Parts: sequence; C-alpha cells; structure tokens
Amino acid sequence: MFYPVADEEFVEAVRKLLLLEYLEVTYGSLFGESLIIVGQSCPNLKTLRLNSEPEPKFYDEECNDEEALGIAESMPELRHLQLFGNILTNTGLTAILDGCPHLEHLDLRKCFNVRLEGDLEKRCSERIKDLKRTREK
Repeated sequence: MFYPVADEEFVEAVRKLLLLEYLEVTYGSLFGESLIIVGQSCPNLKTLRLNSEPEPKFYDEECNDEEALGIAESMPELRHLQLFGNILTNTGLTAILDGCPHLEHLDLRKCFNVRLEGDLEKRCSERIKDLKRTREK
C-alpha cells in the first residue's frame, strides 16, 4: 500500500530511528537536505534504496545531483545503494564513490544521466562488487 508522506513528516520520523540499517523509498523523492538528516540520524544505515517513478528520464532532459550529494555527504557506512530511475549525473556518482568508501553493491538501472565511461567506469568496476548499469534489466 502507498501512503504519501511529506519530507518534513519523513524527517521527523527518521530522527527517532537511530538503529535503522535499511531504508527503502519507492515512487517518491527526498531532497538532499532530507537525506543528510537521514544519514546523520541513522549512522548504522547500510542499505538505501531510492526507487523513482518508472517513467524514463533521458539525458539532458532533467539532471539533479541533490540526492546523490546528500548521500555522499552523510552516509559513509553504506554497503548497498539502489538508485533506480534517479536523475543523478556522473558528478553525483563520483561524489557517492568518494563519500561512501564501503559501498559494494550499486544499482544504477534507469539512471540515464550517468555515463559509465573512462575513469569513472574503471573506478566502479574495480571497487563495486555488484554493479547494475543503467540499461540492465
């Protein structure tokens, strides 16, 4: 069942979940500031799944690294990150790799603004044990 929750309500609730290790948000989005609060309030968070609406978002149509930067800034203990359908760019992905040194599983399916090429592709391939790329099923 789906219950819409405002960012403010979500932040108020998550501040009470200090031992939270797994968080999934589906068909919603959190602003970077809210994700920073999640990271600060839940230092044991190991798995984050942000699943956006299944509508395709193509390169240059809409790009925003706010969520990625919030994750990078506040969730250094993440092991598993799913960003299905996110509108992050290579800049956001680079920030996540820099800020989440323990990341082992990364799902970028339908993240059409990410271009895994060159050094970024090499870095992901060497470090991430389980990498799901943009166009994988």
